[in-house]
Amino acid sequence: MNLKNISVKAYGSTGGSQKNSQNGKIATEEDLIAELKKMHTEYRQKELAERKEDAAAALPEEPDYEFKTYEGESEEEIKDRVSSEYKDKLETESKVAAEETKSKTDELEKKTESAYDDFGKKESEILESLENTKKSNENNMIKSGLSRSSIRELAGENAEKQAQAMISEAKADADAIASKYQTQIDGLNRELQAAIDDLNAEYVIKISTEIEDLISKRDKELKSIQEYNNKIEQQIADYKLEREKAIQEDVATRIDADYKQAEYEKRYGYVGEKADNYAERLNIAIDFYDTLDPQTAKDMVVSNPYLQTYLGYEYTNLLARYVKKAKNA
Repeated sequence: MNLKNISVKAYGSTGGSQKNSQNGKIATEEDLIAELKKMHTEYRQKELAERKEDAAAALPEEPDYEFKTYEGESEEEIKDRVSSEYKDKLETESKVAAEETKSKTDELEKKTESAYDDFGKKESEILESLENTKKSNENNMIKSGLSRSSIRELAGENAEKQAQAMISEAKADADAIASKYQTQIDGLNRELQAAIDDLNAEYVIKISTEIEDLISKRDKELKSIQEYNNKIEQQIADYKLEREKAIQEDVATRIDADYKQAEYEKRYGYVGEKADNYAERLNIAIDFYDTLDPQTAKDMVVSNPYLQTYLGYEYTNLLARYVKKAKNA
């Protein structure tokens, strides 16, 4: 509903052109109603602000409860970490075992090399002895006049056969030693592989066991957190029900208090700050309507419903003023 139209319809050009002789701001009844509405709104906002300590404000909408959050490792992270740790341990232990075996096999290989070195020296000695024997036999044959005889040749062949037999025997001895050491080397390598296989099997069990234990602990922690959070959820739900109940009780109490206050104000008028505020509104209205002739002022006060809304019980005083002034005019 347009306030300006109300003013013009009820009073024609009178209300629309009248100036306020007091403050220079209230020029029309429309201006007056706007000012009273502003004062009414500001007072209501102030009144509501002072009611902040009601149940809705005193009890926050959301209670200050904290939920727990799981901050540990996920199942995949546990598996990856444990597997990585044991992989490093397995590699370290396997490396130590391999180094120990290599140290032993290197020593056996050196002994094998030493056996063949000894064979090489012995072979050289046999060959050297053979050459010396040949020369000695040849000199003896020459001295005996048998340098061209078959005996000389036979003596040389026998010496060479004897030398080759000795070399073969020495080589067989060296091969036997090498074979013995190679058997030991093969045995050590088999033992190493068996040890590594045992380590692998052992670590598979260790990894599986530790992962299972850690995941079990994680699941227990998750369950504990969930149970705690469920309790918090229930506490929040209970709190909200209690809060709503408190608000409803507070509303009922305030409605009853407001009703009793309205009855009191109807009988005795406003008091305190409220009385001052409504008195100020009344004075502003009087300042405006006093600029009009009494009959016009009375007619406007009677016809304007907004005055009752914004002046409250002071409207009766305003109306009585201009009824009396119009009667005495």
